[in-house]
Amino acid sequence: MVSSNARLPSAWTIADALKVHADDPTTTMPVIAQDFPVIDDALWQWDTGALRRITGETVTFKGWYVMWSLVAERAQTGDDAAGWHNRNAFAFIGYYYSRNGIDWTFGGRLLNTSADLRPDEWSGSLIMRQGSENVVDMFYTSVNTDVNQSVPSVSTGTIHADDSGVWFEGFTATTEMFSADGLHYANASQDPYFDFRDPHPFINPADGQVYCLFEGNVPGMRGDFVITDREAGHLPPGYTVGEGAGYGAAAIGIARLVSSYAQGDFSRWEMLPALVTALGVNDQTERPHVVFHNGLTYLFTISHHSTYTGGLEGPDGVYGFVSRHGIFGPYTPLNSSGLVLGNPSSAPYETYSHFVDPMGYVQSFIDTLPAPGTDPQAPATYRIGGTLAPTVRIVLEDDRTFLTEVHDYGQIFAFDEWAASNQPDPRPAT
Repeated sequence: MVSSNARLPSAWTIADALKVHADDPTTTMPVIAQDFPVIDDALWQWDTGALRRITGETVTFKGWYVMWSLVAERAQTGDDAAGWHNRNAFAFIGYYYSRNGIDWTFGGRLLNTSADLRPDEWSGSLIMRQGSENVVDMFYTSVNTDVNQSVPSVSTGTIHADDSGVWFEGFTATTEMFSADGLHYANASQDPYFDFRDPHPFINPADGQVYCLFEGNVPGMRGDFVITDREAGHLPPGYTVGEGAGYGAAAIGIARLVSSYAQGDFSRWEMLPALVTALGVNDQTERPHVVFHNGLTYLFTISHHSTYTGGLEGPDGVYGFVSRHGIFGPYTPLNSSGLVLGNPSSAPYETYSHFVDPMGYVQSFIDTLPAPGTDPQAPATYRIGGTLAPTVRIVLEDDRTFLTEVHDYGQIFAFDEWAASNQPDPRPAT
């Protein structure tokens, strides 16, 4: 067996990405109606995740569904397109609760401002501490956009509820988890525009240890990379790697917890080589997350049309990879190309930040919808989203995926609710 520190990352190759095609109905988000509802008209709402176990399953707390969201006050940013596009400069983590997983009440800010080591709070994961009744850990990205500084971090609190709602206590301090090391992942000295964010912790069923996925970049400077056969893959005759391919340097990173999870000590981690790299293909692999299903390991990540490089194209959406040999791979792209769910070409920016749970439910937010009759790539008028999209469901079948269900806007399904119902197992069948 090759050790986790000696292996090479799997490559999402240029040849793989050439297989990406929009508007396959099995891998395309449904078109959203122009009259979609808004969950919270006081806040912009984007990256979102349900309260879950560190083993992945979405859970409720005392009968309440709970989710965190990146939010910004519309009154502060401006309730218009300019405000929406400037939202990250005002982002903080809020939370919502619901009795039915559909109708949501805003509970307030999750982290106390005393926990903020930097001005902004970006995406991560809200986890019920294993072995505790109400301790929760918010893994998130501590960000200073002025100096392009982002550090995966964690703050701990407790969750409480009664018949009237849900609230949290604690979250008064933050622990920095790890930083880009310049060896496995690019850091600021190598690339001033490096990405390093979106922590997703999990227990690896193969060894029982805690690991954390995150978005990173291949170490080095964008534009200076040489694309080799390993990154190119099996290209068709006459194909020439496009100019600018060396600017795509995304990586799905992983680190192993060295300090004690049981004691809530997240201060020491071992940085490991990336699981998947997209050198020559794409420059972003945001919000990476993992699903273990039927003996296979599925990695999911989100990416943009605009971050493809070298003339390659693909829709905004969620992409994925599968391993038959556990978390350390090797991985091959799902559906041959990597595309799991993309936006339709008639609404190329309608949704983003898709998160796939172990039951196959996929949550995302609405970005922008073009007005009917306009060019979807450059609409004269469009409706801003800033709210959650319809939840959809996919089936995982070996190395393929299929869109099979569409549900309500922002709807969450909880694994523990199913477990108490004696209904058939809701996880994707194969």
